[in-house]
Amino acid sequence: MPNAPASVSQASPGHPPIMSVGRITMENIAEFTSGAKQYFIYKAVVADAHVSHVSFCFDDPHVAAWIDANNAVLTALTFDAFILRLRGKFLSASWFLEYGKCIASAQHDTPFADWSAAKRQANQVVASVPNLFMDDARLRLFMRILMHDDLLAEYNTKNTSAEAGQSGSLDNIVNLDDWCTAVGHIDDGWRTRKDREHKSYLRQLKSSQPFQKQARSYALPLTVDERNLLVANKGCTACRKVFLPTDHKCAYKEKPLPFGLVPTITQAHVDKIWDDLNLRCNRKAADSNIAAISLFSQNTTAVLGDDSDDSKGDKSDAFKLMDEDTDMYPEDSDF
Repeated sequence: MPNAPASVSQASPGHPPIMSVGRITMENIAEFTSGAKQYFIYKAVVADAHVSHVSFCFDDPHVAAWIDANNAVLTALTFDAFILRLRGKFLSASWFLEYGKCIASAQHDTPFADWSAAKRQANQVVASVPNLFMDDARLRLFMRILMHDDLLAEYNTKNTSAEAGQSGSLDNIVNLDDWCTAVGHIDDGWRTRKDREHKSYLRQLKSSQPFQKQARSYALPLTVDERNLLVANKGCTACRKVFLPTDHKCAYKEKPLPFGLVPTITQAHVDKIWDDLNLRCNRKAADSNIAAISLFSQNTTAVLGDDSDDSKGDKSDAFKLMDEDTDMYPEDSDF
């Protein structure tokens, strides 16, 4: 059988209802029954011919095959007995549990009007099951027990207050429709008040909290003076370093510079970096001179101690360190 429930259509009271292909439920059986009885009255169909008039009104092949195989037995039944056979054959064995859960469910946050309407509809569906069906008095008592706690408190207050006109006036409402309407108004009232109180609380909470400025994640844009200083001192506008080689490859060309790595680009900042670089270069030059002089002395001693023409000093080796290019902006230096 298909999972989608079947639908029932009826062109007019003078035509029998048609049930489409689909899963048979209590709802569409009730709808089919109502349409069929309306058709019987409109056409004045005798009771003995009720089943035969609707036996071909099922499009589902499973139902049609079952009716065809048991035609003699089914057409001899009354219409109500036929519906009972149809329900027992094609409804699931636990169909009543779904409606029983609906009837026994608590209200929670569902509006009372929707919750009570669903309960009453489910109660009507199980009208043929004595153990599940409730009369209006029992159903109202059941709904009062399972309603929301806040609604129950409002109900009890209204029920005994002077505004009600007399003590227990809500309980004295006999008609179930009128009682559900009255309780629905109470439910709407306390929900509106709770929503208003919640919004007021949020406004007070927001106004009581001090404004907290969020820490920046990335650097601010360059000013005109900072950009001019970078350009005038071989700097990079992405990483904001100065005195860089011409083949410098910046890691921040395609991504923003983190706020913690941002220096203050001023003339004093540029002068300090220039002094630091000069000091580094002077130290490297001094170390290179010492190494070159030591190597040159060793080569000279070797020449004086050996008369052969094969042992000659190599100046390029002696001054190799002096000829190396100095790193003007080491990677481990500060801005």
